[in-house]
Amino acid sequence: MKKLLVLLMVLGLVSTANAALEITQDGQAVIEIPDGDQQIGISSDDAASWLGYIIVAEGGVGVLADAVVLEGAGDLGAAAEYAEDGWGAGYELVVAASPTGTQVAAGAQFTMNVVGGVEGDMIQLYADPDYEVPVASVEVIPEPATLMLLGLGGLFLRRRR
Repeated sequence: MKKLLVLLMVLGLVSTANAALEITQDGQAVIEIPDGDQQIGISSDDAASWLGYIIVAEGGVGVLADAVVLEGAGDLGAAAEYAEDGWGAGYELVVAASPTGTQVAAGAQFTMNVVGGVEGDMIQLYADPDYEVPVASVEVIPEPATLMLLGLGGLFLRRRR
């Protein structure tokens, strides 16, 4: 029984280790972004090293491009293009520091562009140790102007009948 309790405590600590990671836009955590070209970021609430992936899920039209590694990712921070069939395409992300280099810092660690994102695209952030469940997701939705035009068009069609 004690072993099971210890295992549950360890798994609980591991699962909360990456709870501080989030996808941001204009410095704020987001779960939706407008369609079209947008810039997003990845931030952490703590100064811990981590390894992860940010992808546009399989079947998405948009692509992630122009990843920039910020100082907060440490001097060993990196973003390398990544793709895997059945999963998606984007970047493999590393946040780490050498003992004498620029240390990992809480806050913004990466920025990148979402190019050609369309409604329904899912951008997902996965981090170690569990790559089965995303720690953060963002869905691309129609921008407000598009929704307004669709609504006006619907009213116009309804009025003509």
